[in-house]
Amino acid sequence: MNPAALVALDRYPLMKLDTASGSRFAAKLTAQYRADGLCHLPQFLKPGALTALQEEARKLQGKAYFVRGTHTVYLEKGGDHKNGNPAKAPEQTEVGSVAYDLLPEHGLLRTLYEWEPLKELIRRVLDKPRLHYFADPLGACSINVFRAGGKHGWHFDESEFTTTLMLQSPECGGAFEYVPQIRGLPEEQTLVSRILGGEREGVCRLPFTEGSLLIFGGRQTLHRVTEISGSVSRLVPVLCYTEQPNETNTDAVRQYFWGRTT
Repeated sequence: MNPAALVALDRYPLMKLDTASGSRFAAKLTAQYRADGLCHLPQFLKPGALTALQEEARKLQGKAYFVRGTHTVYLEKGGDHKNGNPAKAPEQTEVGSVAYDLLPEHGLLRTLYEWEPLKELIRRVLDKPRLHYFADPLGACSINVFRAGGKHGWHFDESEFTTTLMLQSPECGGAFEYVPQIRGLPEEQTLVSRILGGEREGVCRLPFTEGSLLIFGGRQTLHRVTEISGSVSRLVPVLCYTEQPNETNTDAVRQYFWGRTT
């Protein structure tokens, strides 16, 4: 399938970014990203395309490799309940991932990920001189699978930005919550401590509906996915791009998230 047939181009003119109107559209998204630390594009997929991508992802979810672990908000392993330092407080995560090499070579998700106009849109939103496809054979484009009991605890990302696509919402839970752009603020540790203590002031909840695309600056923004319940999985592909060519994950990262290195 032509990837252009998957995207709501009447709403998101990816094929016209080099025109005056396309440049204005991209500039508006860049401004949103700079102001909010994220760019949320609801109804990015056409309804028929969403249905087809959902079906593809459902067929693949049984191949997900699941991890369960404890980490700090800075993604250090473990954590200490008694330490008193919010940087050392433990958070729980349970999530599965379908590796890139398990996606059908000519499937819809892989076709969309490898579509140059989508990469160009993301480059413009981020205002980067260039972007490259992530060269990792397992992590270039994977599918996060959250089933009952799954969640992702509060954390800051190691990467500057991520691009995700919401394909399937769960019956209950699975909300994307975030506290925007607090990394590096003088009061960062105080804010983190309050959030981990259960305070809700400053916590935003994104209406991440099915068919939405999200470009997210996760290194600066504290965020989490709340616990899932019910029989319907939360299915969210992660589309990875890099500023330098030929970048990959380490063997340790591959082993942790997919249970193998090749």
